[in-house]
Amino acid sequence: MMLALGALGAMPIVGEYATGTIRTTLAAVPARRSVMAAKAVVVTAVAAVFGAFVAGVSFAATQAILDQRDAGVSLGDPGALRVVVASALLAPLCALVGLALGTVLRQTAATMIASVVVVLVLPMVLTDGRHWSAVASHSTLYQAWLRLVAVDYHPRHYPWTVAGAWTVYAVWAVAAAVIAVAAVHRREQ
Repeated sequence: MMLALGALGAMPIVGEYATGTIRTTLAAVPARRSVMAAKAVVVTAVAAVFGAFVAGVSFAATQAILDQRDAGVSLGDPGALRVVVASALLAPLCALVGLALGTVLRQTAATMIASVVVVLVLPMVLTDGRHWSAVASHSTLYQAWLRLVAVDYHPRHYPWTVAGAWTVYAVWAVAAAVIAVAAVHRREQ
């Protein structure tokens, strides 16, 4: 889901760069920041609805299976709501990252490769073995999501908090939106 939404988030901008319609868009609406802010809002809204749907259906389907084995949980159980919300919010975050990468790179292939590297490869390369690597790992979306969905969290070498993981989510969202808006404003003048 992370890769697919990164790609879908990038398509509104890289599609325009690929076809050259970005010139028409920016000629029709000279306020470049407004254009990108609108794209960011639409991408975030669509991805949030999709993420909420997928997380809700996934939780319901999983609970239907677990209830047959008397192992189900409800949303009121400790950590269950956090798992669903963290999973639902991962979708718009990945879409915003894709939009930001697409705005900076402007090419479909480069954006897709960068999305794979940023969203999946980087978190796997970084480990908890050293302090600097653990801090860098904890600042990735994938590791933040893993921390939020780990109900029985047992700290390894360098533990971190649920609040820290939510902070990573917020920083990624703000940074991606700012990059997308600022990059188009600076480049297309």
